[in-house]
Amino acid sequence: MRKINFLFLSVFVAMTTLFVGCDKNEIKEANVQFSLNQTNFDELHFAEPVQITGTITADKVITGIYFTGVKLENNNYIAKGDAQEYLVKGTTTVNLDMEYFVDSKEISHIEIKVVVDKTSKSQYIRVGSVIGEAKGSAFLGQVILRADTLVWNAENMPDVYTTPNTGATANTSSFFSIHGVDIDGQKKHVLTADELRSVQGQNGSFCFLNVLQNTANKDYIESQRGYMFSNLLPSQLGGGTTGRQCDLYEIEGKAIRQANIDTTQFKIIAGSWIGGDWKEARYKFVDSLFMVISDEATTEATKLKAYYLLGKIQTTLDNSTLGVEENPTSLGALNYARRRTDAGTSGTKVMVENFRAGDYIILKNVKAGKLYYGIMQIIQMYDDTQAFVNIEGVGQKIGQEEAKLLFHKPLILNIKVQTQL
Repeated sequence: MRKINFLFLSVFVAMTTLFVGCDKNEIKEANVQFSLNQTNFDELHFAEPVQITGTITADKVITGIYFTGVKLENNNYIAKGDAQEYLVKGTTTVNLDMEYFVDSKEISHIEIKVVVDKTSKSQYIRVGSVIGEAKGSAFLGQVILRADTLVWNAENMPDVYTTPNTGATANTSSFFSIHGVDIDGQKKHVLTADELRSVQGQNGSFCFLNVLQNTANKDYIESQRGYMFSNLLPSQLGGGTTGRQCDLYEIEGKAIRQANIDTTQFKIIAGSWIGGDWKEARYKFVDSLFMVISDEATTEATKLKAYYLLGKIQTTLDNSTLGVEENPTSLGALNYARRRTDAGTSGTKVMVENFRAGDYIILKNVKAGKLYYGIMQIIQMYDDTQAFVNIEGVGQKIGQEEAKLLFHKPLILNIKVQTQL
């Protein structure tokens, strides 16, 4: 009798344990109610946003809301896009106003997943079709550039390099490519003169430099001096107050050729420190746009969305390029952006500061006849006041010998720019 009771007890305990174990592994559905204003979309446009609104209510604090493009396959919803988070703060009711970005052409539904602690519940919006093609991508990231010293070659140092089309290596990362350059099988955006020359200037966009001398004849430039950004047009990069002729020389049959470069222009968006010239509305627009775009392109959706958002620069600040005739906006960009104007020691004008760390510069790029826009923020820049000298009767300028301190110092930029696909 005791053996039977013991056996019965053992089986009972085992079954109880099994049921308890199953209960622990069971995934509970959150107690969430959806009241959406959109239950289906007949047609969506790829790489463009769509607004989804409504109310979501839960019995406990909602800890997360995620939108994902999915496809219904064999009664299962399979993710085809990246999860896009709708930010919520400790509340049980959310008045939804989501700008969902269409990042896949394969989707049949948009999943709205609501997380409450360790539970969740999903609702699905049907999608009839996704039409259209992506217009471009984006580069998002932090880069370091350094201004290069004079690069010796047969043209400016004929006594050292006696053979035409020869010269020293130029391995300072001074150049940036918006659309990227294929170097040894790797797509690079930060480049040296040697790397850019090796591809005949293909996709070269701009250079960071320190104005000091005409690098062809080594004569010092007296009217302008110091840090600047320049596009790569020979007339600009090799211009009389820019002075980087040494970057344009042909070496071993290769050169940065105008036919292959992009045309990039710059518009400085300075902060309130600039005083009376501060354009508050424009600055706040650029600042808010820059902040809402991710700092890194971790997914394809991130790149597509950044491309779309950066397009607001054109529609808001440069819509004359879109053919707007009534009250058109024009960016008014230049082929260069100087850190300081009239910084040369021969000038009689007062030196003017144009941008500093924290400021923005809008990039307007033309590649194969198509416009691309971007923003770069100056994160960190070498203190050029160490190169100041005082010119009697005029004021502070950047000295000729002192300017040599500015070479090879790091400039850190956070760049967000539209690119080709």
